[in-house]
Amino acid sequence: MNPNGVRKSEQIKLIMECRRSGLSDYQWCQNQGINPGTFYNWVSKLRKAGYSIPDSANRVSALPVKQEIVKLDMIEVPASAPAMVEQNVSHPDIPTPPCIAAEIECGNIRVRFFNGADDTVIQNTLKCIGGMPHAW
Repeated sequence: MNPNGVRKSEQIKLIMECRRSGLSDYQWCQNQGINPGTFYNWVSKLRKAGYSIPDSANRVSALPVKQEIVKLDMIEVPASAPAMVEQNVSHPDIPTPPCIAAEIECGNIRVRFFNGADDTVIQNTLKCIGGMPHAW
């Protein structure tokens, strides 16, 4: 595509088409045969001229994600002695749903550990997550 022969109205149309495509600006430009540098010059010049050009979807969604690191210590809780119950008092055995004790979310992976989870399962899960080749 000849960058010198593209009118402002066509530039705006192409920029908006790119921003609605869901592709990165670079990918879209490659598909259309437009030099990405030329494309960004159009965006810059049009913005300086007062046109409202939306940011690239990739630029908006590529904001850095702040991840907090919290040290978890595994402690063994001794089993408590069975409670004494008076005679003639009924205590129905109502099952309680398991409660989430910890939740780890990294990217599109979510791991939940529930109260009463086996220590070995938790340790092995954390070892597996730590050993995965990923870019968190």
